[in-house]
Amino acid sequence: MPPQLRTLSSTKPAPTGPTAPPAPPPPTCAPLDARHFLFPLVEALSGRRPPRQLSATFAPRALTTVTAAATPTQARLGRYRLCHVSPDAAELAGTLHMPTKVRAFAARVERQGSRWHCTEFHLLP
Repeated sequence: MPPQLRTLSSTKPAPTGPTAPPAPPPPTCAPLDARHFLFPLVEALSGRRPPRQLSATFAPRALTTVTAAATPTQARLGRYRLCHVSPDAAELAGTLHMPTKVRAFAARVERQGSRWHCTEFHLLP
């Protein structure tokens, strides 16, 4: 005898009474584009851009680190990784290629309102 398929009943209770309106969608925010932070950062670190121009997207603590590390050299962005740790936060890690060495960096980016801001930035020696 061949197997017979049967329909399983739903485990959710049947709705009774008026149904609640659906919850409004969360506020829309542009998805995080890591290049939005990294390309201006590399320009500031290599002296091609004043670090104060990053003040709109970098927290004061992170901007202090960038300002202290800025030197007039050729720097280019190496590989980087972006990891979303929550819907409102992400972490970046990667490398910066300098003329004489390669340096690693780590950054934390958080959503504040409708914009993304770099709250932490560390450049390893």
